[in-house]
Amino acid sequence: MSDINELQASVASWLQPLPDDGAPCGPDLEYDNEFLALMQAVAGKPESQFGPAEPPEWRKAVDIAAGLLERTRDLRIAIEWGRSVLQLHGHAALVPALTLVNGLVEAHWEHVHPLPDPDDGDPYGRVNALTLLREPAGLLGALRDARLVEDRAIGQLLMRDVEVALGLAPLMPGQTEYGKDQVARMLSAALDKNPALREGLQTAVTLVKQAISLTSDRLGSDAPDLRPLHALVNGTLGLLPAEAVAEEAEDEAGEGGGAASGGGSGRSKGLSGTVNSREEAMRAIDLVIEYLERAEPTNPAPLFLRRARQLVSHNFLQLMKVLAPDALAEVARVVGVDPDSVEDPNASS
Repeated sequence: MSDINELQASVASWLQPLPDDGAPCGPDLEYDNEFLALMQAVAGKPESQFGPAEPPEWRKAVDIAAGLLERTRDLRIAIEWGRSVLQLHGHAALVPALTLVNGLVEAHWEHVHPLPDPDDGDPYGRVNALTLLREPAGLLGALRDARLVEDRAIGQLLMRDVEVALGLAPLMPGQTEYGKDQVARMLSAALDKNPALREGLQTAVTLVKQAISLTSDRLGSDAPDLRPLHALVNGTLGLLPAEAVAEEAEDEAGEGGGAASGGGSGRSKGLSGTVNSREEAMRAIDLVIEYLERAEPTNPAPLFLRRARQLVSHNFLQLMKVLAPDALAEVARVVGVDPDSVEDPNASS
């Protein structure tokens, strides 16, 4: 974990503006020799008639990217640094990687490189850079290759193995197949040895959600689809065993004079077992959505639950106006109401 803390410290310094007030993100180093060397280091070399293929030089790439980030603030360099540290330090490096990218997008968008086209303002350079977050040849690919568990007693588990177990990706040639239950058992054993695993994944999920929000806000319809990244990280978190609430339940039983009985300790925190108000009903729906997104990331039910949540406060005719607007006039006639008098639920909310 000390390695990750060191990475986070570097990220914190790189998110500070550079001393030049006129160029707080420094110069565009796209054609600098060090920038070109970085791209060569992460690309490796394909097999040729002169020799075998050579893998990327990830450690060299980290060093070059770190040097460049002392001179400039560039999304392309940040993402290549993120890819490289994931390869070297495993899944936990996703937190500093996304902290850097999100920080540049959030705090330095006006000046961060690559800048929009000076003639028409087209942000294609930034779109291309941020699309690398979800590409097999970008951050998502590096995350798939990242070590999640590496223990002599438990075995080795890559994020790619979890992705296959969750049904999010096909099995690659030569890849060992793990069942979902087997992955869950390995993660449970790993969590016993490293309790920080849960917090790290929770932080990663939060950062992926932030990346989705930031890129959507900055780029609109041009924002990259980061759902595959979210599904992998969120799905991995969902395979961890539920956090124990037994001690809390015992405390509550003691305070209540032992009145609680029969299975009370098995309830999730925040649910009383009875819904007593509309606000509690809304919260219950939110909890179901949160659970499904965490434990079953490919389940489409949250889409419909969010829709249902929006409709809770509507009366019958308002529901008709939303769900079957073409039938509203006939229904209103039957019940003796002027259809034009039915308020638009969306306008009144």
